[in-house]
Amino acid sequence: MELRDAAAELGVHVLEVFDYPDGALEKVEEVDAVRERFIGDIVRCLRVQRPQVAMCFGPEGAYGHPDHKVVSRLTVQACTLSGDPAAYELEALALGVSPWSPSKLYFQTATTMAVESLKLPAQPPITTRISIRGFEEAKLRAFAHHQTQTQEWEPLRKFVESQGATEVFSLVGAPADLSEDDLFAGLDSA
Repeated sequence: MELRDAAAELGVHVLEVFDYPDGALEKVEEVDAVRERFIGDIVRCLRVQRPQVAMCFGPEGAYGHPDHKVVSRLTVQACTLSGDPAAYELEALALGVSPWSPSKLYFQTATTMAVESLKLPAQPPITTRISIRGFEEAKLRAFAHHQTQTQEWEPLRKFVESQGATEVFSLVGAPADLSEDDLFAGLDSA
């Protein structure tokens, strides 16, 4: 319910919630069948929704959160597998979906100021800076719907404040000198 309310606050219309244990996603990776199901769930979402751009936590898990690290690793694998016709082939046939990989995958990252002031782990390099001017309060209102996450409220507020009116991302596989201000830069708008 909290996630749905937060998504509604931000105008998100498509939301899918998986049935994996919050705070224990490391266990998902320990059992091959469960790990494969998790990746398959992400592959299915990618094939059904067909996004041009996907984003997830970086390998460091934003602030080191173990669940975020798992989501990062498995999302990277799913983005590769979702374009492979042989991967999860029976489910694709059953659902009537075809292979699809996002054109771009981004990791969420943080500015040097945020890393230093919040003592975050090393972050992926910034390739993309997006202005969110006017939306900072909406982010905080959305997070406020997560009543079970109140222990995270103060760190999140500090993180949002440290980022200012800019969110930063790291394009996976990008050249070192890349500098973008649009997540869809270089993609066909059709």
